[in-house]
Amino acid sequence: MYKLLTLLLVSTQIFAQTFKQKIVDEWVKDNISLYDGSPILKDEVRNMQLRYTFMKNDSFQVTINGKTGRGTYHVKNDTLYFGKNIAFKIERLDDIKLVFRAANLDSASQSKALRLSFIPARFHNLGFTPQTYRTKGQDTIYVSKHNYLEPLFMDAEISASQFISERFYFPEYKAGDFYARFIITKQGEIKGIEVLESTHENYNKYLIKAIKATAGKWRPAEWEGKPVNTEVKMGFDMGWSEKMERKNGNADTKKDTIDANESNYYLMQGNINVEAKRYSLAIKDLTKSITLDPLNIDAYYARAAVYALTKDVQKMCIDLQQLKNMQQTKGTELWNKFCQDKKKTPSQD
Repeated sequence: MYKLLTLLLVSTQIFAQTFKQKIVDEWVKDNISLYDGSPILKDEVRNMQLRYTFMKNDSFQVTINGKTGRGTYHVKNDTLYFGKNIAFKIERLDDIKLVFRAANLDSASQSKALRLSFIPARFHNLGFTPQTYRTKGQDTIYVSKHNYLEPLFMDAEISASQFISERFYFPEYKAGDFYARFIITKQGEIKGIEVLESTHENYNKYLIKAIKATAGKWRPAEWEGKPVNTEVKMGFDMGWSEKMERKNGNADTKKDTIDANESNYYLMQGNINVEAKRYSLAIKDLTKSITLDPLNIDAYYARAAVYALTKDVQKMCIDLQQLKNMQQTKGTELWNKFCQDKKKTPSQD
């Protein structure tokens, strides 16, 4: 018995060490789906930039939409731990793919949890050839390319453009548009700051000062394993687009964001009413949530559950059909179980 336990312990350690050896690499997001494999319909989630670099010394670096932070990790059995408490089950880890999903979740949390799929950066960069040019001093400058070749702004809370915008002295009552360039050297220094386009040239000096304030927060871009000098171009829209759209009579540019926020508010109110068994009010709130954001999957699930509680199978099946149409795995399973053999229900107004 003791020999068997020893063998199991050694096998587990070897298994973890193998995972640890394979995960040490730079990984670029290939796909993001929900926990059960259902596609994510929100563009801001589906299209977000996500890149992990795992180092041998149990540290990692993560870049999310231009925000770069660092931390520690460890691998135990088939589970990847970030820090002490955040755990992800490794579903696949080999030379071409890393897939992990949140571990130890209850059924209520699983609907919003994510499955993350990555490929090695060297495969992601296949076919990409960086643009370069030479300065008068014969230094080679690489042109930054988003998610392929770019210096990293080392701040987990804020992106470089947000950092600069917050420090750019420009009156709130004005509207302006600025376009700047600068070089991040292979040593991580910032040089060659220049404002290329400006609607208010008197404020260019304040923008340059704000860009200089990023000094010390950059990690140089790397190409073929070596740090390189990189040109970065960055735009700063200080209310200019909104002003132009108002001038041209277009709709509010923030409407989509406002609708999504309001949709989640009514979803929350609907769930509160469900807990209080105020089902008619819950349906009203959840319907409002769906009207504001037709891609709010949680609202469809919640309303279908209320229809089930009130024994309105026909309307429940309409919501499950919508989830099935949106390729949601759990919704499809529920529709197949409760609705497939029933007569086709009419579309809901």
